[in-house]
Amino acid sequence: MNGLEFLKPYFNDHLAFREKRPGVVQILAPLFHEDGDMVDLFVDLPVPGVLGNGERKVRISDHGLTLMRLSYSYDLDTPNKERIFARMLAENRIEERDGRLSIETDLNGLYPAILQFAQAVAKIGSMQYFKREVIQSLFYEQLGQFIDERLGAYHPSRQALPIPDHDEYEVDFAFPEGARQIYLFGVKDDSKARLVSIACREFQIRGLRFRSVVVHQDFEANLTKKDRARITNASDKQFSSLDEFRENGPAWFEREAA
Repeated sequence: MNGLEFLKPYFNDHLAFREKRPGVVQILAPLFHEDGDMVDLFVDLPVPGVLGNGERKVRISDHGLTLMRLSYSYDLDTPNKERIFARMLAENRIEERDGRLSIETDLNGLYPAILQFAQAVAKIGSMQYFKREVIQSLFYEQLGQFIDERLGAYHPSRQALPIPDHDEYEVDFAFPEGARQIYLFGVKDDSKARLVSIACREFQIRGLRFRSVVVHQDFEANLTKKDRARITNASDKQFSSLDEFRENGPAWFEREAA
């Protein structure tokens, strides 16, 4: 007996334990990576062989196997990848030390903590997930880099607040050129599209003099039909992709500034 048998009913008795060494128990649970491999779960008990009275903290850990697994096909070798990794850890309250991922909990919270930990390490261990996140994150970096390089003459300011003290209407890039300011937004998904639509409507209601420009990561693939309609009705100019903006954006700015 290791004090963990109370977990079995939560998994319909599809649960087994292996004592790896005194005070460290491996949990074999029906929790899997995308490729079907079982998630590596270990519980470090507060006292060797005894779980404690429920108030003692226990640690759920992967003993370094998740990052080892990831390293076979993917490297966290850029600042952007490291930021994504750190964000995933923070969102799930997971600590990383010397390559080991872990989360602490007490007896009452052990079951939900196991589910949370397993879900998080399954995502981290998936190369496909990291690729998807890197591509999405790089969209904003690449948009900002292009604006700095090709549109810097128009003096853009980042994270502008056309309505002071209302950061919910933040503009990604504001260009002060001409009689009307140009507010440019990068949009990679439905949630950002809705925020942009709301912001543009609010600016119109308040009578601000501006032109709104939206640069999409992928207008057709990333937005629902309803969100495509909303943002089309709310904005003045859209570029369906970053490539299109790179090709035609500078000329559009020249005409607006003329």
